[in-house]
Amino acid sequence: MDISGKVAIVTGAASGIGRAVAQVLGEAGAAGIVIADIDLAGANETRERLEAETPAQGLVVETNVADEDQVNAMVEKTVARFSRVDILVINAGICPMVPWDDTTLESWNRILEINLTGAYLCSKAVLPHMRHNKFGRLVFISSAGAFMGSVTGHVAYGASKAGMIALMKVLAKEFAVEGILANAIAPGSIDTPITDSFGVDAKRRFAEASSLGRQGTPRELADAVLFLVSDRSTYVNGATLHVNAGSLLV
Repeated sequence: MDISGKVAIVTGAASGIGRAVAQVLGEAGAAGIVIADIDLAGANETRERLEAETPAQGLVVETNVADEDQVNAMVEKTVARFSRVDILVINAGICPMVPWDDTTLESWNRILEINLTGAYLCSKAVLPHMRHNKFGRLVFISSAGAFMGSVTGHVAYGASKAGMIALMKVLAKEFAVEGILANAIAPGSIDTPITDSFGVDAKRRFAEASSLGRQGTPRELADAVLFLVSDRSTYVNGATLHVNAGSLLV
């Protein structure tokens, strides 16, 4: 699954799944990887690891994906540095632990802005460049929560992740004829800083829900991303790949 010469943007790549995706894409031959995140310290650590362990060149761009101006600037910096953008992995998101009775309109809007509106803004910003080159791969990191409802987080989390899949399907139908494929991944519980924040009991329940009796690793999820952006998936479009070890069977 070689992606030599390709340029990728990975949002939310300062840690967890996003960091693993950047690393795996670099190992697969990507020429340039943009690490877009609001956590500059973590993003720079990702870049340092990437450049030390793979041939890829990294570019850190501080980006709030809910801010259209910042997203557009991030894509402009990508093209200025690498002359193209071939792959977009939409991974940035939040999942606060908020019981129903404590939810507010403000918290609902914040989650939708980052998880769903951010996915729209990033897609919109890269598509002109992909259309120009008649090639693109969009991968939306959704969640099993899109199908099960928010298992542990705010009610808006599951709604936002389901919205990402609907957005992906629109783009898959609209742009396939121009060489641009859009797909989603719905992870089960992956061992990341976000799931650490849920607490020991929640992580234990996640592991018990899996047929393998454990959480997934960020790299196991990143390998699925690599498949979707590689030349091994040229007839896969508009699909949602479930990576959950059987915790959700569909």
